[in-house]
Amino acid sequence: MKKTIFLFLCLAFVKCNNSNTKSKHQILFESLESEKTGIDFINQLTFKPYLNIIDYLYYYNGGGVAVGDINNDGLEDIFFTANQGVDRLYLNMGNLKFEDITEQANLDLHPSWSNGVSMDDINNDGFIDIYISKLPMKGLFKNQRTHNLLYINNGDLTFTESSVDYGIDFSGFSTQSTFFDYDRDGDLDMYLMNHAVHSVRSYGTIKKRKETDSLSGDRLYENLLNEGKKSFVEVTEKSGILNSPLGYGLALTTTDINNDGWLDIYVGNDFHENDYIYINNQDKTFTESFKKYFKHSSRFTMGVDVADLNNDGELDIFTTDMMPFDSKIALKSGGEDADKLTKIKSDYGFEPQYSRNHLHLKRPYGDYSELGLLTKTYATDWSWSVLLEDFDNDGKNDIFVSNGIAKRPNDLDYINYLSDSNFSSFVQTKQNEMKEKLIKQMPELKIPNMLFKNKGMLDFGEINESFIGDPSYSNGSTYSDLDNDGDLDLILNNINSTATILENKTPLENKSLVVELIDKMPIKGSRVTVYKSDKKLETKEAITTRGFQSSSSHKLHFGLGKSNVDSIKVRWVDGTVQIEKDFPNYRIKILKKDNEFEKKRDNKKNKFSLSVLPFKHEEDKYYDYEREKLIPELLSSEGPAFVLADFNGDKKDDIFIGGARYRPSQILIANDKGYDFVENKDLRIDQKYEDVSATTFDADNDGDLDIYVVSGGNDYKENEDLLMDRIYINDGKGNFSRLPVALPSTNGSVVVSHDIDNDGYDDLFVGSRSVPGGYGLSPYSFIIKNTRDGNFKPIVQSRLGMISDAKWENIDMDPEYELIVVGDWMPVIVIDQNQEGKFIASYLKGAEMLYGLWNNVEIADINNDGKSDILVGNTGKNFKWQPTIESPVYLYIDDFDGNEQSDPIIFYDFFGSYRPFNTKDVLGLQMPMIKKRFNKYKDFSKVNSIEKLTGKNEKSILEVKKLTELRSSVFINKGEYFNPTSLPFEAQWSSIQDFLWNEETKEMFYVGNSDEFVTELGFQSANPGGIINFNHEAIHEEFLPLPINLNLRKVEKLDENNLLLIANNDYMYILKKNK
Repeated sequence: MKKTIFLFLCLAFVKCNNSNTKSKHQILFESLESEKTGIDFINQLTFKPYLNIIDYLYYYNGGGVAVGDINNDGLEDIFFTANQGVDRLYLNMGNLKFEDITEQANLDLHPSWSNGVSMDDINNDGFIDIYISKLPMKGLFKNQRTHNLLYINNGDLTFTESSVDYGIDFSGFSTQSTFFDYDRDGDLDMYLMNHAVHSVRSYGTIKKRKETDSLSGDRLYENLLNEGKKSFVEVTEKSGILNSPLGYGLALTTTDINNDGWLDIYVGNDFHENDYIYINNQDKTFTESFKKYFKHSSRFTMGVDVADLNNDGELDIFTTDMMPFDSKIALKSGGEDADKLTKIKSDYGFEPQYSRNHLHLKRPYGDYSELGLLTKTYATDWSWSVLLEDFDNDGKNDIFVSNGIAKRPNDLDYINYLSDSNFSSFVQTKQNEMKEKLIKQMPELKIPNMLFKNKGMLDFGEINESFIGDPSYSNGSTYSDLDNDGDLDLILNNINSTATILENKTPLENKSLVVELIDKMPIKGSRVTVYKSDKKLETKEAITTRGFQSSSSHKLHFGLGKSNVDSIKVRWVDGTVQIEKDFPNYRIKILKKDNEFEKKRDNKKNKFSLSVLPFKHEEDKYYDYEREKLIPELLSSEGPAFVLADFNGDKKDDIFIGGARYRPSQILIANDKGYDFVENKDLRIDQKYEDVSATTFDADNDGDLDIYVVSGGNDYKENEDLLMDRIYINDGKGNFSRLPVALPSTNGSVVVSHDIDNDGYDDLFVGSRSVPGGYGLSPYSFIIKNTRDGNFKPIVQSRLGMISDAKWENIDMDPEYELIVVGDWMPVIVIDQNQEGKFIASYLKGAEMLYGLWNNVEIADINNDGKSDILVGNTGKNFKWQPTIESPVYLYIDDFDGNEQSDPIIFYDFFGSYRPFNTKDVLGLQMPMIKKRFNKYKDFSKVNSIEKLTGKNEKSILEVKKLTELRSSVFINKGEYFNPTSLPFEAQWSSIQDFLWNEETKEMFYVGNSDEFVTELGFQSANPGGIINFNHEAIHEEFLPLPINLNLRKVEKLDENNLLLIANNDYMYILKKNK
């Protein structure tokens, strides 16, 4: 009987509010029963007292699967690995029927523990060979092999085990191998990925990377075939490959990361060790370069694949992790590191990691933007393999993820139960009985596999559209066009159930192109770019090690949709390029031609160049979460304060840049060659303050510019002396002295000046962002009048909200300027002065419902209609919170536990279910009553409202704030109201911190990123800056060539060709436009 699997897909760009509104798109796959296919393989695991998940953490990682045409008949055959049984080889007989030829092929029939498998022509004789990664479990099975195996294809459907002869009979904790020509000498070398086991040696700082490990460290083997030897030699140490006990390698692939024509290596590590990016130095050595290309990675990386996900011709990277998409499972499972542990790991030298899938999109300048949150592909539960391929032949690569683990060791109730069992105190005979009991108590839950359909523009639909097939425990997976009908089928290796064969049933109106590359030398790493009649292109790389412990089709598959092929470009492994234009059909073999031209490097001149100014802003070491357990972001890292102005009247713009606490502010006076640092006594004395904002104004009306500096710091108490703002008076020559005057002492955030009463003296608005120790509470902000006698008097004191930025501007064409104020958990506020001189605050008309985490505001006439429009920078859409007007994020503020301290509790919509943002453990640190109210995590996982969490009705809560919009936007001035329009898609990849408007070109420069959010939310690092062109409609013109690790706060224009970039906890940079 046939089991039909329906993949439900909502109509493109139509939102699905719940599962009942899904539209049936088409049947994509049909699950074939073993009676039809002949594939009856089962990776059966049974409890053994001497090997189980308590003794071996990777017990339920499952087996791999590989495809390759072992007899060159045009049909790809299948090999499955088993953990406690016999690995099996199935010959493809055609018409989706297979024959088990394991025994007749002379393969090992003794049970053993196998993990990954690769199928490649290792000896370059024209026949596919097989390499199996095994565990050294001596005594586990009778007559078992405890070293890795190499089966050399004899060309007659038989194989000879030759690992010892070839020198790659490694015995250790091997996960997977990949074969590639790393030195371009014409043969396939091997990278062997192994995994550590939990021991004292596998913990420590990154200095342990220099250590070696005989069982778990990775290996690189050079193939000596080009020297006439059928053997490999290990070259791990001299090649620069890490061979340490830190690496828990689970994911492996090769790809050309830096587009230099040489294959690099991606290794995905589990636990605390970062993923590795090995860049090929073209001299038989590699350099580990993770920090150069990525800001963060998956924490428990298990699978990896590489493909072009946005049809820009660049190859993107997807890694899998284990974040649940079900709120109840998430709240009772181990998740992100505690913030303190994240800090410890950072101190140990590790880069940031997050327990979620990562989609690394290749940027134009070579590094990657991580967009898993934006694409909503970040949470697929306990995920193993990922395959990026075009499964419906529409010309866009989709994302398949295999899922499920037979026992869930991260269930927090189970972990507590395990710790209470005092297991280690039992004698050995009783331990075995106790092990079996404990394992039986470990939760089980099958999870469906997922297929995210690529709808274009990185839209992969909603999570409830992606489920495919019945829930299972699927591990290794691969794809192949098993029946040569023009679409890709899926093969899955499952635990305790028959392997799954999913026949692709894509409608025939979508065409495809299948390319086979042929050369006397290895073709692994060659790139094929297909140019289509619809002007689109797609690039694929000839690599086979993909997903998890698996190896995929050796043919390159391109979905075409309704379009035709215009031409094909092949970049062969040796760098030569070949163009093909004549195709008798769309199943083609491309034979390498010897007279093709050498690829020339693109030496196009960069549009911009970046240089560094020798001043570094350094944050003080304070972490808000140590005092405020529930805070979602660090408000102690607001700076640097910055002003660009002419201080000495020489017509050159000078610089004031504020320091963090105990780091003095600096004055830089411009000269013809750059800047001179000017020593200032008062600034040095005042280094005990933290400067978070500044502005210039003529405080004493003497014709030169003085400086108002806002003090901040979330580690103080409100109204402390060290929160007092300061004014520095200019003598006209750029020498400043502090004015002895009383000013506000709040945790400030912004200051802007304007003559509010037309008396010729500049007055001030000073905004504050938070009440120290009370996240969510609105601090006082002030309008301060310059009394013209050296004093400044607050005339308005109001708790407007958590203010981040403000601008004075005439936005309603009346005689008076308005004050536009933005901040966190609030809409845009406009403060107007009536005829009696009173200041009236109101929400911006047309945007009253848009509550954001607004970072900054800029005023410009975007559409050239003579009216001032408003640009506001927000957090962006690449964020775990995805609020809408219909589904806000809520912030509840009250003293819920009666200890006279406010408690900020956040709830948000997590894939259709409201849940508390903080975990049970974190909430319990702030409010011990939570531990008593919810004894078990299972009980806590059912919490979906503030009343269920605290027992307090929402209507009785002291203050409720919300978020409804996280997109950075422009509000177009329509006269009577403002029309909100979100900025282009690319500008939503990260937070925007500042804008710079070019009135002449109608271009808007923006800068951003933020490292201030807690681990549960993660760093924002996907887009440090770009240019939006507003000449006709808002078009994202380009990204700025800035390092991904920059957290930029300000952008200022120095002159027509130079921009000044100001970063938090970093240097200042000059971005020069090259002529």
